[in-house]
Amino acid sequence: MEVDSLKQYKLYARCIPSGECSQCSIGGRSIVYGFFKSRRRGLSIGINLFPLAKVCSFNCIYCFRGSTDILTVEPVDDGSEITIPMLLKALEIAIEDSTKISSSINAIDFSGRGEPTLHPKFNEFLDAVKIFLKNNRLDVSVGVFTNSSTLHRENIAKAFEKVDYVEAKLDTVLQYEFEYINMPCRTLRIDMIIENLKNFRKRFRETFVIQTMLLYYGNLTNSSPRNAEALAEKLAVIEPDEVHLYTVYRVPRIRDVKKVGEEVMENFAKILRSYGLKVEIYPK
Repeated sequence: MEVDSLKQYKLYARCIPSGECSQCSIGGRSIVYGFFKSRRRGLSIGINLFPLAKVCSFNCIYCFRGSTDILTVEPVDDGSEITIPMLLKALEIAIEDSTKISSSINAIDFSGRGEPTLHPKFNEFLDAVKIFLKNNRLDVSVGVFTNSSTLHRENIAKAFEKVDYVEAKLDTVLQYEFEYINMPCRTLRIDMIIENLKNFRKRFRETFVIQTMLLYYGNLTNSSPRNAEALAEKLAVIEPDEVHLYTVYRVPRIRDVKKVGEEVMENFAKILRSYGLKVEIYPK
């Protein structure tokens, strides 16, 4: 696990067995991390384009990666100055490490700290990963986990056409809940994000999943039947391949945020399914 002596981050960090990121001594300070068993994607490796600071357009109350350091809707480098050779070297180390212990990797996903599409070189890095896999004859699914705030940008939507899997966040369709739960940049409106998801779906023909985190925060919840009906109406128009419902399963950045019960999740999912949506729940 090589270290950049000036920037103080690793090229690759192996995930700890517990999977609890808040207990990891690396603290997200690596370009590539893994390998880990994803509940959605199988044996996976993650790509983190922000090893020095969490860069995001949201500051979600439930985020297990802590508070956002740079809250922005504009592309920005966190100062790590990652290059394509560094990223590819990190992937080489990760894949070699994984094959020593387990079977082949199923997925490589851009995720990590913050919103990966906010990195100025996101498109270049994505192209480099695709070429790397092709040159090494690796049959691996490439995906992106996004908070959905950049899908209106043509360069991002175009880049996503090269990936096999997109999982996009939509925790609520109500503006006041969006502001409380996701704590976004002031310029972001949930109605525009919903419109962007709808438009993106029309052009993206690979696997497209909507991710929703259900929670309690004081008197606030986004898990009521009313929430489910409102979300289902919008999702029926967006037409994702699947909807994944989660609740808080890692230590959230705000400790007062609480998980919802499995019965609540099942009832929520039942309403979504009544609209013809395919739903998976992940209660823990």
